Amino acid sequence: MKKITALVMAMLMAMSLAACGDSASGNSVSDESAAAQGAAAGSGSEIAMEAGNVAEHSIEAIKQRGKLVVTTEAGYAPFEFLDENDQVVGLDAELAKKLAEDLGVELDIQNIAFESVVPEVQAGNADMAIAGLTPDAEKKKSVDMSDIYYAGGHCLLVLEENADVYTDAQSLKGQVIATQKAAVQEKMIAEQYPESKPLLLPDFPQCVANLKTGACAAVMLDTTSAEQYMKHIEGLAVSKAPVVSQEGEEGNAVAVMKGNEELLAWVNEKIAEYKEAGLINEWFEQAKKQAEKMGI
Repeated sequence: MKKITALVMAMLMAMSLAACGDSASGNSVSDESAAAQGAAAGSGSEIAMEAGNVAEHSIEAIKQRGKLVVTTEAGYAPFEFLDENDQVVGLDAELAKKLAEDLGVELDIQNIAFESVVPEVQAGNADMAIAGLTPDAEKKKSVDMSDIYYAGGHCLLVLEENADVYTDAQSLKGQVIATQKAAVQEKMIAEQYPESKPLLLPDFPQCVANLKTGACAAVMLDTTSAEQYMKHIEGLAVSKAPVVSQEGEEGNAVAVMKGNEELLAWVNEKIAEYKEAGLINEWFEQAKKQAEKMGI
């Protein structure tokens, strides 16, 4: 239970900085991408329609530039989060580092608002996005998605005292379900819990903080993150209420610019290579241990 109080307080402070569901993200955005974000970012599940030049993001172009630019949102442990030195770490960060290493270039990983992660790639301001992204049909309209590198499902996180209360869509009728704005769970709430009230927040820590204060009845998120929260915050449980993923959408994938077939094929080749070598599992376990050590 070490650091639990500090974590909850930090989340509550973060929550206090955001209006209920309509505020902009409280995460810092690097100066390099701030201007581009304003032009590229959409709102909610909308994606910016102005696309960049694929040729500028070919393997050869990245090598000549000497830098692989990757967007992420570091509030999603153990996939991506900030360490004690405010460096982006986690499974996705390790994947990005290895991809850059195999290209023989430096890594420029940009921690930006989640709803801008994909639009930045589409607008040509980044080579790829690695941010716990589910390869759903909506994203595939705007970017190409790699093979899944980490498989996992989704669930509803509730207060332990309500684990036997909220067990299906009917029991959650009229109740507030929180999730991260522009995440795949936003669509899942609308489709699977249409009579519930969605609360869309900038990141999952704020969602969990709202759950702890009673501002929402449940939080929809991936099962891995739910397990992490339950380890470090008292009184949480996974609801028996089902959350169904579409076939082919049960996991995380890398996003590249639409039509960048060469880079996509190379990323898929590398994902297969890393999985066969056991690197994905190794990075995941390391990330979990680091997140647990930090109390997140």
